[in-house]
Amino acid sequence: MSIKKHGREYQGLCPFHNEKSPSFTVNDEKGFYHCFGCGAHGDAIEFVRKFERLSYVETMETLAREAGIPIPEPSAEEHRKAEVAKTLYDVMDAASQWFEKQLAASTGAIALDYVEKRGLKPDTVRTFRIGFAPDERTALHQHLLKAGFSQALQAEAGLIIVPEQGAPYDRFRGRVIFPIRNASGKIIAFGGRLLPSLAGNKNLPKYLNSPETPLFKKGEGLYNIDLAKKNARESNMAVVMEGYMDVVSTSQSGINYAVATLGTAVTPEHLRLLWQLAREPIMCLDGDAAGQRAMMRAAEVALPLLKPGYSLRFAMLPKGDDPDTYVSKHGKESFEKLLVTSRRLSQILWETMSPQYKIDLPEGRAALENALKLLSDKIADSTVRAHYASYFRKLMWNKAPVAPRMTQERSANINHIIVQHPSATLDKLVQTMLRIMLKFPPLLYKAHRDEIIAHLDIKDSNLNQLRNALLASFAHVTIEDEAAFVENIRMRTSDDIVDSVLKAALKLPYSDAISENDAAQLWQETLAAYQHEHQNLELKELETSLQMNWNEETYFKMAELKQAMLAKNPRTFAPAESTEL
Repeated sequence: MSIKKHGREYQGLCPFHNEKSPSFTVNDEKGFYHCFGCGAHGDAIEFVRKFERLSYVETMETLAREAGIPIPEPSAEEHRKAEVAKTLYDVMDAASQWFEKQLAASTGAIALDYVEKRGLKPDTVRTFRIGFAPDERTALHQHLLKAGFSQALQAEAGLIIVPEQGAPYDRFRGRVIFPIRNASGKIIAFGGRLLPSLAGNKNLPKYLNSPETPLFKKGEGLYNIDLAKKNARESNMAVVMEGYMDVVSTSQSGINYAVATLGTAVTPEHLRLLWQLAREPIMCLDGDAAGQRAMMRAAEVALPLLKPGYSLRFAMLPKGDDPDTYVSKHGKESFEKLLVTSRRLSQILWETMSPQYKIDLPEGRAALENALKLLSDKIADSTVRAHYASYFRKLMWNKAPVAPRMTQERSANINHIIVQHPSATLDKLVQTMLRIMLKFPPLLYKAHRDEIIAHLDIKDSNLNQLRNALLASFAHVTIEDEAAFVENIRMRTSDDIVDSVLKAALKLPYSDAISENDAAQLWQETLAAYQHEHQNLELKELETSLQMNWNEETYFKMAELKQAMLAKNPRTFAPAESTEL
């Protein structure tokens, strides 16, 4: 957060609630902060404790270390809890040091080989304190006993399992170990990745996390939050990945603002933590069915908690890729481009729900409208709820974004091929736009960014399939590479559809001579024609509906549409020599 001098105090936006106008003040002379919006109030210790989500003692230690503030004496109860926590922290750190030594020892050769094959550098291994748990039943347990940590303490920390009958044994065996730290950098749990060569015929989970303990609650922690928080806050960019290996490996490429959930779906507590890092954290998910399910689960959790300016975005990876493999194949720049084009929660809900209903029929439209209303009604904040409802209503009536006017003059190449609006059907206009984007893939970026292509009303199933392939390819292929772009679309549709469209596109008069700027103008002109024709058809539908059954709602919709069409002042289009596009 940032604050500025304002009179004798400092002022800025409150970090504890969402606001547009600054109401958070800091009085340096008196040593306290106060928010006139949400009522948050306290001194420096209270601010750090609340902002960093630390215990009282951790807060004092942090301030003493970083700012030299004298440490107040804790209460007896706080002192007791701190002593217990300190002891647990001690045993967790001791265990981590032992795991790290095992990775460097001869017994850890098999684990070190796995780490190196995953491309992790020695500096990365040290930064994340990656270790190895040998496939031995009590190696860690015996080491910690000799170091003075009791069996009861080890069990409370989740390091060993004590059965009702028999001797205790180590929880983590035959695994690469990833320490899980809290926001202040203290180890609170471990995650273990099973080494396949040590699994044998045992039916063991691939990943294993510590159980819940006094230090660790699965639904509240985020892996790497201690290292990512500063970078995420400074860049207002936080990415949520599914596994700790994804976070560790991508950090080597400079993606230093990623965290991961710890074997659980996103929880309300996760969201509150994430919103302290960035206003719109990005869920980076696999592009398969499991990723789709995770996306909708996250959406369901987020909806009741949305606040003005605070939401979620979703970046879907190509099927079969995770962040680790994607960055390895395509690099950091391509991954960050994918993040920039991530979809907002409102967009994801529409794109997920609308295909499930036949919105060309009144029954389907009514069912979709009801389903979307049920979703928006879950939003507790009245302002956000109202805007979601308005957004869905606009999409229900197919009000696609209006293309910006072109200020430059049309070139000679354009003049003889501009579509003649009165003779062109919607499908013909749509077909023209899709052909242009096949021939000039970079034009898809703006169409995708402005949400134009997603809202085209396409009745022809082949053209609709091609449109969906274009949208999917945009997120997964470098669109400047035309060959890779078209090949990706072939994989998502069929050779027949792509070949027929490409063959027709190659017959266009501009196929060899037209520049990309001319193609962009043609696309804009065609889009304007499509929007005008679509509004005409919508107007006719409303007029027919009024003739059959007059009602006030339909009448005002028709009046609003007419007013919008007049305000837009539709252009005229130069006659074309041929309407065969």
